[in-house]
Formats: sequence, structure tokens, C-alpha cells
Amino acid sequence: MARNQEPPSDDPFYRRGQANRNSFADDALPLDAGLTEDDNEDEPQQFRRANKRVPVRRGALPRKTASRVRNVVILVLAVAALGTAVYEARSFALRSWRFRVHADSIELLGEAPNSRAQVLEKMQELVGRNVFQISLAERKQELERIPWVETASVLRLWPNRLRVMVKERTPVAFVAMGDQVELIDAQGVLMEIPLGVQSEYSFPVILGMNESEPLSTRAPRMKTFMRLMRELDEGNSGTPAKTQYSRNLDEVDLSDPEDVKVTVKGGSGPILLHLGNENFLQRFMVFLSNVQKWEQERGKLESVDLRYGREVILNPDMHAAPPSPPPQAATAAAATPKPMAAKAGKTWHRPQKKRK
Repeated sequence: MARNQEPPSDDPFYRRGQANRNSFADDALPLDAGLTEDDNEDEPQQFRRANKRVPVRRGALPRKTASRVRNVVILVLAVAALGTAVYEARSFALRSWRFRVHADSIELLGEAPNSRAQVLEKMQELVGRNVFQISLAERKQELERIPWVETASVLRLWPNRLRVMVKERTPVAFVAMGDQVELIDAQGVLMEIPLGVQSEYSFPVILGMNESEPLSTRAPRMKTFMRLMRELDEGNSGTPAKTQYSRNLDEVDLSDPEDVKVTVKGGSGPILLHLGNENFLQRFMVFLSNVQKWEQERGKLESVDLRYGREVILNPDMHAAPPSPPPQAATAAAATPKPMAAKAGKTWHRPQKKRK
């Protein structure tokens, strides 16, 4: 039997509540309804919730700080792992037999016929050593101390190979050092003559140097020598001439930087020329144009001084025989009666003025 949940219609309390609800629904209440003038919002009310924050549970560090700490820890761990890997790899590279240099793992590139033996001898000192423990800069300096080596470079190749590239010096002349003759380059570096190759060079011999002189003394003299050779071969145009007059030089004396003396071949023997320190080609051409006439007039010449412009000083060789007259002149002299007294010929003397 179902129970009736509806209230009885004759209940006075029910009818009164229904009337009150209908009146409240029809008339909207203001926002301050139920408050009196004596009520103060600042005073705590008996039935209001207290004005304080609800405590929230937090960690030991702020969120941003904790994130930074986490990133730093990750970074430190990554660096530590990388450092450990590098240390292990380095230890393996320095101790493993795979990286030891063998005799057949040294490679020499470039043409080095005069220094090849010395270069390989220096590099053979590295056999058996670890390729990563070799200082390439120190080995480069060791190779460049070889007189014939101008520049050198050493490369390290995987796993245990060494590649050497060498550029040799270019000799420009022979140089007399006491009883020995050596080669010299344009910078003044002395080099021994390799066995069996002396006949391949055709250079004049430089005099006036000794082995005890430092390189700083020989270098300026070699600049003068190179200027002499360049002027005789190229002149003032800077282009190679048809005739290279430097081939006529046998010896070049550089003992006096203000007076370059050269020995050339004359018609009756070697002649010493004083060329000074300038106008080498012009003075040498004066000699070539007049040497035959001078030798016919003065006989064998010992030296010719060309330093004074148009004034040329001839020094005949006093130990040589007097010049023989030409055949035509000898026939004419035999047909002509001999005079009572011959006029003395003009003699050449060195000037007493100070040389420039």
C-alpha cells in the first residue's frame, strides 16, 4: 500500500509556508536585506568564516630553485661522464701498441736529394715512441737545423704514421772557407757540397768570408752579391737579358762592402776588376768594350779600377812579358829607320786622392 507523501491540504502551517514562499518569489530582496544599521563588517560575526588563508603544504625549496638545482646536477653528471670517457680514451691512446711509430710508418714527401739521409736519420729517432707523445713543433725545429733544409713540416696521421715535407735551400755560389769550398744560399747559410754533385753547379767563388762570422754578417754581403748578379743578367729592365754577363765571373771578393771586386777572364789571363758598390753593369760594359785595346797597349793587366766614372785606372802585370806589336806594326817598324831617341810612353798611376 503506497504511502501518500503530500501534506494535507487542511494543514495551517503548510498553507502559511506556501504563501510566504510565493511572496518571496514575487518580490526580489535587496543585497543588504537582513542587515541592520548596527551591523559592522569589520567586526567578527558569529556565523561568518574567519578571514585567514588556508595553510598550503610546500616543499623545502621553491619551485624555481629546485628546477635550477636539478639542471645543475644533470650538467655536473654529464661533465663527469664526458671527463671519464676522455680520460679513458687518452689512457688507451697513450698506452696501446697500435699507436707506436714503426720504421715503415715514416713518409718523406718532396724532392730532397741533398738532405734526405739527414732527415730520415732524425726521424728514425722516433721509432718505438707513441705517436701522440711526439711534439711536432720540436721535430720541425730539429729538421730546420739541418743546413740544407729551408722549411719543414711534420704531420701526424692515423693511427701511427708521420708525414714529413721538406723544402731544400737553393745554392747561388761557392764560398771559400779556408782550404775548403762550400755552397751558400741567398740568405748566407753555408751548406756542404754533397758527394758527386759538385759538377752540377756552375757558380762563381765568393771570397772574403770566414766560417766564424755570424749569419747577420754574411746576410748583408749576400744581398750585395745578389744585386751584382741581377744587374749583370737583367740590367735595369728587370727582365733576363740575352747575354748573362755573370757567367764571365770567376771570383767575387765581398770583404769590402764599398768595393766589390770580381775576377774575370781576359785575353791574356785573369783580371781583377774594382766595381765599387753601384752601377755594376755600366762599369762592366766599359771593361768589355775596351779590354782588347788595353791589353794591346799595356800588355797583360793585373787589375782595372772602374770606380771613378770616366777615369779608368789600369794596373799592368809587372811580372808579365811586354806586349808584342801586331805583325803589320812590326813590319813597318823594321822598314823605318830607328830614331835616335824614343819618346817615353804615358804611364798610369793610382790617384792619391781618397777613394769614394
